[in-house]
Amino acid sequence: MHNWTFLHLFVDEDDVSRVDPHFTQELTAIEFAPPAPPMFVSHPMDVQSLAMIELPVGWQGGWHPSPRKQWVICLAGEMGYEAGDGTVFTLHPGTCILTTDIRGKGHNSWNAGTVPVRLALVQL
Repeated sequence: MHNWTFLHLFVDEDDVSRVDPHFTQELTAIEFAPPAPPMFVSHPMDVQSLAMIELPVGWQGGWHPSPRKQWVICLAGEMGYEAGDGTVFTLHPGTCILTTDIRGKGHNSWNAGTVPVRLALVQL
């Protein structure tokens, strides 16, 4: 068994968004795609939709809650975030974050780089 650590943007009891940098998913070795050898796989999650988005250089999202609980997977560029508690962080290609801050002030987000940001949003 393995664990995979992700960022988790959530809302506390005061509706302030915060970041948990130690959110983990447990992975178990299973025969996921026979005849390929076993691979480490998380518990499957039900999803609502998948959206691919591109944000141009200079894009500013302003403060907003997540539209729904979703995984945000950075595919290209650098995506800046600020949580309601003042924590600032950047997603780079290959970085995943679970955003569940669907109430309150939410978070601020922006294209933090010099190229367009490409994200895959997996909505739960």
